[in-house]
Amino acid sequence: MTTGQKRVGVYLRVSSAQRQTTENQRMEILDVCRRNDWEIVEIYDETISGTKSIDERKELKRLLTDAEAKYFDMVVVFSVCRMSRSMKHLIAVMTHLDDLGCDLYAHQQGIRTDTTMGRMWFHLCGVMAEADNSIRLDRQRIGIRRAKAAGIRFGRKNVVDENMEMKIVELRHKNKSIRAIAKNVGISVGRVHKVVKKQEEISVD
Repeated sequence: MTTGQKRVGVYLRVSSAQRQTTENQRMEILDVCRRNDWEIVEIYDETISGTKSIDERKELKRLLTDAEAKYFDMVVVFSVCRMSRSMKHLIAVMTHLDDLGCDLYAHQQGIRTDTTMGRMWFHLCGVMAEADNSIRLDRQRIGIRRAKAAGIRFGRKNVVDENMEMKIVELRHKNKSIRAIAKNVGISVGRVHKVVKKQEEISVD
């Protein structure tokens, strides 16, 4: 475990659908930081579903930008589910923080990635998420090919071909937003949305 005072960024979140506030999380985390002598650099507070992508969460994006600027050494959250309800999104955020040399502390689970056990937990989650992602991607690839064989088309002829469909699926699995994917592959947001919706319908069970 590292020693010395840490500079931390605090991330608070509740779902907009639950009509809750972040006040209880805030009180608990402030107490944790006081007891550990952690300096709070910034508090990132938002009300949004934990299933939303990183690009759709303004405060989370701001936190990651500040982490890149080295404003703090560690991100503190009340629980890992506050960071994300999706394992894929959670691992994406944690991997980004890890690449930046920024640790994560989840109070409710008692997880700190600056400890040996915390690092083991992080890597285990990564392995599990990667395995799940590979299975889902393979299912969707099979589903797309099966649909093609049955004559199903995803968009206008010569606009969205199979290679582009595969690329859209892969980018979506990398937690890219619909808008970001559209920009990457050079087609409209509406067409990307149709491909994503269709591949979800034809995924192999």
